[in-house]
Amino acid sequence: MLRRFTAIFLLIAAAVPGVLFWQRRSLPYNEQGRYFDAAQGVVYEAQSVTVYGGIAVVLIILGVIILAFGRRRDG
Repeated sequence: MLRRFTAIFLLIAAAVPGVLFWQRRSLPYNEQGRYFDAAQGVVYEAQSVTVYGGIAVVLIILGVIILAFGRRRDG
């Protein structure tokens, strides 16, 4: 039961960096790899898109692995 809860939590937690990755991957970055959001006064770096995507992928993989091992043990 704890494994299933952990796996579901990881899969839901992957949505946060996944959404950030999806939103920021299409922003118009300049040649320095920066995007300035004048409305919010925030500068986004192009490298953060890769990091957000990587974190989302790692959390999804961990969630699937834990879920698969939990099912194998239960069944």
